[in-house]
Amino acid sequence: MFEDEASFQLDPTLHRTWARRGQQPRIPTRGERKTGHVYGAIAVPTARFSYAFAEVFNGSTFHRFLKRLVAKYRATKLFLILDNAPCHNLDAEGKAWLAEHCDDIELHRLPSYSPEFNPTEGVWKTTRKMATHNRFFATTADRDHSLTRTFHAFQCKPELLAAHVERFR
Repeated sequence: MFEDEASFQLDPTLHRTWARRGQQPRIPTRGERKTGHVYGAIAVPTARFSYAFAEVFNGSTFHRFLKRLVAKYRATKLFLILDNAPCHNLDAEGKAWLAEHCDDIELHRLPSYSPEFNPTEGVWKTTRKMATHNRFFATTADRDHSLTRTFHAFQCKPELLAAHVERFR
């Protein structure tokens, strides 16, 4: 299973789109930098996706996400592959929990600066395409609803993400 985190702004992400000749597409913006933080993990080879919103990225929110993953996949041991982001550094409580649950989960770090080895990066790209590109959100709740709807689509239809895990099988 691969893990990563992503931030989503309230302002729309602009992306290539179609428009009538001579009519410039316009997307309103509020000009606010309200960020939504999401942890995500994708299982190989099933492309099952798990996620959790967080108020910030740090060791304690990462620890909470690990607990959720272990609870969700309690029947099998998880080998979680992740990058070297600072939020993956657990505090003493998190390290103690990880040692206590070594039969349930192991963390394995990717080499520095190697996003091409993490299929979750592709999940974020697909998420932006489906949920945030060229869309105006009046509130953070609207943005989070769009993200949640997209994540539920991933969970109901893992084939939406299958291409991202194909080369890791």
